Amino acid sequence: MSELEDLLRQKAEIEARIEKVRASEIDGLKRRFADMALQLRELNALPAALVEAFTDKAGTFNVFRTMKVKKPS
Repeated sequence: MSELEDLLRQKAEIEARIEKVRASEIDGLKRRFADMALQLRELNALPAALVEAFTDKAGTFNVFRTMKVKKPS
């Protein structure tokens, strides 16, 4: 295998790892955001625009479903 092929393989592996870590970080941030939005909603401190954004088609406030984030166990 040439040096170029080896470097390209390493680059592909690194890029794949970066995407995996990035996706994990984004999921964690979304979960934290959803938790904060829920807490603010319980305190009636969530702005109306966000309440509307997190209300689903059935008229139910569900930030986890709207953001497509799994609720923590």
